[in-house]
Amino acid sequence: MGRTLPSYRRMLEKERFLWEKHFASRLREPHRTSFTTLWEKAFQLADAASANTRPLVYDNIVMSMLTAQQVEIQRLNRELNRLKELLSSQDMT
Repeated sequence: MGRTLPSYRRMLEKERFLWEKHFASRLREPHRTSFTTLWEKAFQLADAASANTRPLVYDNIVMSMLTAQQVEIQRLNRELNRLKELLSSQDMT
């Protein structure tokens, strides 16, 4: 017997194709670059998303994108706090 469902990665590629065809093709920069970056993040987390048993591919795509964005927000906050501390210590001298 063959597989009853296509792989998550294959469904992800199909979704990306459809979004690019009907949505991204009408975006201007920098929105198009941001759109592409979000999809790259979804592909980076495809292994985790494929382990999720939820049948809605879109849910997994969005959660992957949101997770990647949260990681970036946290990294930027750490860097901002580090720079604030650095400036604060320089003001004291």
